[in-house]
Amino acid sequence: MFDKRMLILSAIISLAGVMAGCGDKQPVPVALPTTEAVQSASPVATVAQTTAAPPVVQAAPTITPVPTTAPTPVATPETKPTPTKTAAPTTLPSVPKSNKLVMIDPGHQKVGNNAPEQVGPDTRETKPKVSSGTVGVKTKKPEYVLNLEVSVLLKAELARRGIKVAMTRETHDVDISNKQRADMANEAGAALVVRIHADGDASASTKGFSVLYPSAAQPAVKPIAAESKQAAVFLLAGMQQATGQKGRGLSARDDLSGFNWSKVPVALVEIGFMTNPEEDELMSDAAYQKKLATGIADGIEQFVNGK
Repeated sequence: MFDKRMLILSAIISLAGVMAGCGDKQPVPVALPTTEAVQSASPVATVAQTTAAPPVVQAAPTITPVPTTAPTPVATPETKPTPTKTAAPTTLPSVPKSNKLVMIDPGHQKVGNNAPEQVGPDTRETKPKVSSGTVGVKTKKPEYVLNLEVSVLLKAELARRGIKVAMTRETHDVDISNKQRADMANEAGAALVVRIHADGDASASTKGFSVLYPSAAQPAVKPIAAESKQAAVFLLAGMQQATGQKGRGLSARDDLSGFNWSKVPVALVEIGFMTNPEEDELMSDAAYQKKLATGIADGIEQFVNGK
């Protein structure tokens, strides 16, 4: 009986030990889930981070519109002030004594044009449009060459004095009739036209410069006749002073197309006779040409500044 009790008691004791052991081991399974939960949570966090990263990359392209403002066209406005500086024509007013235009007409041309041209609006008479002129008896120089030589010097002298100048021709290879030359001056509104020519005569002894002007006998030139004559007087006086020669004086003409079609004051200078051997050579002398140009310029300046 005692043994049975002892057996039951030991069984109870061992059962209690088993139950006590089971209570010690319970926390272990509880701790395992928490570590696994931490480990399983970390991969979820990394996935979230990688999925969240793309939006940040997409936000970066929104910075690229900033370069569109880089084409600052502010650089182009800065070049605009430069043209304004080229408005250096501020020097012009101080240079010229007069802003009136003088037209120089070097007479004739290399190849003449014998087609008929009406001498003036008030006559049916015709003349060849333009000839090549005479030739130096000694120099063999054509008149059209001599006329341009003196005209170029005259142009330079007038420009040096601040007088506006234009020329009907600056080369020999042209075809401009006498009426057309007058039209050029009319259209330009010239204050004065000075036609440069050299003369010729049957007698080799004839010499001397002269100045021609339009005759008031032609109705078309009456409005300009008085001023033209006044210009001719100044031109003759200028040449006399510059050369020390008297010349042949003044002559009114009503048969010259270049006069009769003109609507502005006009005069024609015959600088000398190419049919006179001495004067022919003299007119080709550089120093004498300079004197002629200076004298003619003196007359032009006096006339233009007096208007």
